[in-house]
Amino acid sequence: MKRQCYRLSLAATVIFVMATQTHGRQGVGLWISAAEISALPTSGPAWNKLKAEADKPAGKPNLSNQDDDVNVQIMAKALVYARTKNERYRVEVINACLAAMGTEKGGRTLALGRELAAYVIAADLVGLPPGEDQLFRAWLRQTLSETLDGRTLRSTHEERPNNWGTHAGASRLAAAVYLGDQAEIARCAQVFKGWLGDRGAYAGFKFGDLHWQADPNKPVAINPKGATKNGYLIDGVLPDDQRRAGRFKWPPPQENYVFEALQGALVQAVILSRLGYEVWNWQDKALLRAYEWLHQQAKFAASGDDGWQPHLINYYYRTNFPAPVPATPGKNVGWTDWTHANRREIEPGTPKNDFKPEHFSLEQNYPNPISYGNRATQIAFEVENAGWVSLDVYNLSGQKIQTLFAGEVQPGRHVISWNGDDERNSRLPSGIYVYKLTNGRVTMAKRLIVAR
Repeated sequence: MKRQCYRLSLAATVIFVMATQTHGRQGVGLWISAAEISALPTSGPAWNKLKAEADKPAGKPNLSNQDDDVNVQIMAKALVYARTKNERYRVEVINACLAAMGTEKGGRTLALGRELAAYVIAADLVGLPPGEDQLFRAWLRQTLSETLDGRTLRSTHEERPNNWGTHAGASRLAAAVYLGDQAEIARCAQVFKGWLGDRGAYAGFKFGDLHWQADPNKPVAINPKGATKNGYLIDGVLPDDQRRAGRFKWPPPQENYVFEALQGALVQAVILSRLGYEVWNWQDKALLRAYEWLHQQAKFAASGDDGWQPHLINYYYRTNFPAPVPATPGKNVGWTDWTHANRREIEPGTPKNDFKPEHFSLEQNYPNPISYGNRATQIAFEVENAGWVSLDVYNLSGQKIQTLFAGEVQPGRHVISWNGDDERNSRLPSGIYVYKLTNGRVTMAKRLIVAR
């Protein structure tokens, strides 16, 4: 595929900004939104490391190399651009996204799964110009079904319950969201729910040795709540990665492949949660249980290029697992010590009216679905502190449909009524939509249905 080098003149910059303002994913954010980034600090060890990485000369992307770290470097440049609006970073990201296309050839799906998601997130953050975006989208669509060493991203995601599958799922899902492919997104969510242990949602994985399974007749990728073996707690174990350390024994071996699998799983969880899926609660909070087992039973804390993981767990579950700052980025993403900092660790400069996650809540709309015969629905949220919030509705492609409320609120419960129309008072087509409550830093989301 022919690669282009993209450069912006001053005049072209104006045209480019106008074009990207209508880019489908701008506003909501595949991984994090511009509004959330605008509230993040530009000081402290997490920012300093991110900025230093972004300031390095851009490396040459190679998606066939599973250990290539250019992907997380480009993600760093995209994040710094989103915070500073320095055009130089955007240009480097655009060039890198174009240069990455086609470099997956000759590699394996493990490499593509590890590498691709960061480029998709970076493209989402900066907004590619229309022509380049069209090329990028066509290539992304191709990567979903491209055969690499006998596998595709889809087949790897749906067959391999270990690190191969989770990384493939992360990149598959990132591409699906960027493309606005609702059927692909729904399938990714179904497979991920099965990976977390819901065999009723999906049970098509091909497992290896079963000695770490709670029930070898019904194997899962994360053992269920309360599971034991020979009197020892194996609740939260990832059997198909823990087996890499050998057959079941106690004390449990500290097997790093488990953290490798969780890298891809966390990326899927963050992206799906931003679409309104309740992934953090699925299967008795399976992801939280995985980290609890690693810390409490295996005595194994994340380190090295896994050090970004506990920042996400602490952010979404309000836990306090050891989380290094600054953290080393992972194989697929990174910089969560800045983007998803624990509230107790946020550096000076955070807006004073910032809510902690536990300080506001979003309820499921009622009635749901919205229909012709019952057009109005009520969306309630509650805040403990006074401050600014917005409540917006998006389609599954990330396009904002309607702002239902934006302004200052006082502590207490608030109810917003919506009749299912868009901002032009036109009725929306039937489908699934996402409504999001945000204060510019923290976002909560749920799904609703419009049935016409």
